[in-house]
Amino acid sequence: MIHPTVFNILNSTAATLDEMLADYPAAVIGEPHDEGWSVHHVVAHIVDVDAVIFDDRIHRILDEDRPFIRSIDPLARMQERGLLDRDVCEMLEALETRRPEECAALMVLTEEQLARTGEHDEAGPITVSDLIHQWAYHDLMHLKQAASILQAPLVAGMGNTRKFYDL
Repeated sequence: MIHPTVFNILNSTAATLDEMLADYPAAVIGEPHDEGWSVHHVVAHIVDVDAVIFDDRIHRILDEDRPFIRSIDPLARMQERGLLDRDVCEMLEALETRRPEECAALMVLTEEQLARTGEHDEAGPITVSDLIHQWAYHDLMHLKQAASILQAPLVAGMGNTRKFYDL
């Protein structure tokens, strides 16, 4: 059974990012912070993983018997697909269009389909249900990462109020 928040999370990620990033200059969105990643990297990665989870992993598990699923190199994939050269707003618009269609397709899967299994090279056996839950968790993790990247430059101007936080 899919947790009731999963599809809300998946369907709202693009709009949440769009709202969060509204009116930010491209230089701020493109400035690397967290382990060399910028907000642009985060958005590109979310868009890339959308294709990995839905197009590759879930479809393969539904169509094949226990397919072998390889881990990805996120940065290499983003570079290969040219995602780091794409405009953030353009990527978010594409995601906002694509996600409701993906969620609609997933919402009609049977319990038997949700229980179908693939073999991941690092995680071991994974089901369609596992991937759907991981996808929503992954979105939230990267929303938090984007917020942290935007938050980081503010610390220098906080003065003694930094003591209110675990910095």
